[in-house]
Amino acid sequence: MKLLKSFRSKSYNIPLISILFVGFILRFINLGYSDFQGDEIKALYLPDPGQSSLEFLMDQRKGPLQFLITFVLKFFNNDYSNQFLIRLPFALAGFLSVYFFYKLVAKIFGNKIGLFASFFLATNGFFVAFSRIVQYQSFVILFSILALYFIVLANKDPRYKLRGVYLAFIMLAISVLSHYDGLFIAPVFAFYLYKWLVSKEIGISIKHKIMHILISGMIFTIMVAVFYIPFALSISTSTVDYWEGRLSGAVSSKLSSSLYLFTVYQPIYVIHIYTLLLAAGIALVILYALTTVLIKIFKKYKQDFRYLSKLKDFRHFLIGTGLSVDLIPVLIWLVLGVYIWEKVVYIPGTHIYTYLLPLFIALGFGVVFIENSSIKIAQFIKLRQLIIAKDIVLSIIFVFIALQSYAIFVDNISEYPWEEEKFYIWTLSKPTPVFHLSMFGFPYYRDWESIASFVREHPDVPAYSTNERESISRYHVHLRKDADQAGFYIFIVNPQSFTNEILSQKALYWANKHAPVYTHSRSGKDLVTVYLMPSGSLEDLKLQGY
Repeated sequence: MKLLKSFRSKSYNIPLISILFVGFILRFINLGYSDFQGDEIKALYLPDPGQSSLEFLMDQRKGPLQFLITFVLKFFNNDYSNQFLIRLPFALAGFLSVYFFYKLVAKIFGNKIGLFASFFLATNGFFVAFSRIVQYQSFVILFSILALYFIVLANKDPRYKLRGVYLAFIMLAISVLSHYDGLFIAPVFAFYLYKWLVSKEIGISIKHKIMHILISGMIFTIMVAVFYIPFALSISTSTVDYWEGRLSGAVSSKLSSSLYLFTVYQPIYVIHIYTLLLAAGIALVILYALTTVLIKIFKKYKQDFRYLSKLKDFRHFLIGTGLSVDLIPVLIWLVLGVYIWEKVVYIPGTHIYTYLLPLFIALGFGVVFIENSSIKIAQFIKLRQLIIAKDIVLSIIFVFIALQSYAIFVDNISEYPWEEEKFYIWTLSKPTPVFHLSMFGFPYYRDWESIASFVREHPDVPAYSTNERESISRYHVHLRKDADQAGFYIFIVNPQSFTNEILSQKALYWANKHAPVYTHSRSGKDLVTVYLMPSGSLEDLKLQGY
């Protein structure tokens, strides 16, 4: 009873608790259901025989943090067979990102903007997917947010006026050690570092501030240089070719479209909702800029003060949305990210998350602007029902986005995007493979552990072939991949390779004449069929009478 009274007596941020609850559900429920997918296997600590840890880290295309995490997890699950355990640290990082993103945005722009921005982070398909796989993105996001949070605290909280700067540089270093995507927060980080330097309210001389910036900057430099200098000196030709291919598009013959990829992770109306809210946010900024300019003109030429008063009232209303000069570096962050990934890089893939973070803040302003405008209009026309209608519409939109993300990433009755899925009255269609698709975080299970176990029961079989991506099959099946020498042909229905047919003429010939020796089914539908063929080419099989 005392506990209940204590709970009732305290003031809780119920909207934030609700957002965190949604974020928790989307990140942790059914976390261990899926097989490893996308680049998850590439994030595991799997050095080649005789390869040292340093050589392994230098041979990768990104920072070392994800490999250090999976290295530690290897002590708890040596063969990485427990997908839930291996993904758990990344899911925790994704969940904590929601909370600290709220803290960051609320500290700068107020509670409402913080709540809306964190809701979009909690429910956005890319960020949910990042939290449900073994990949660096969740840690880049978390430590980037923490870096900004601490540098903002250094400006706003006397307890952090010094340690906030040091913690900010350390968090930034860890973010960059996760992946160089962490550098995209530089405009906002530099803005608040400059504000801290010139602020007279902090009570530290500029001379001492410069000294602390140099020391904390040196800590950042040492932390980053310890890895990236040897990395740059030992960079492989294949890594350089990969980067050049991403810039030029040479690594893929498929079309690259961030808009299309976004609609795969957030189908139906979400892109339209984002566009509408972004337009409202942009309108807010433009109106504020126009009113500010007009007020200055009126003051300079001493025009009709009646209009000046109205303009001031309108600008005061705009400022009431949380708008401030602090939005400028956020917009630079957004524009810089869009320019680099959409203009400079031909295949941005899921790296667009680097500009989705500031986009969520802009969307938050859009929501608040629509909210406040609806209230003003309702008061002006004396129609309170308009406020109620606004609350209902926004609630429906937010619930719709959350439920859609649940259906896509948590519910596994249908495995979208590998197959069509019904979502209430809508159908979530399979994506078109003509586009460059980076698919991960979705429910997907073909029980590769059992396939591997079956293969091990036949030690005399020398080779295999499959329609699945080699990085996935090679991890589970430790045989030579050779269509002529196979052996086993492992056919996956709706594979991650998107090659949903048997391209090997030998395997196709055999499958048309012989039953599989192993199947994995779900709801009465075969998802895996394994055939056991004699070694030799298709001509050899025909000569032998098969």
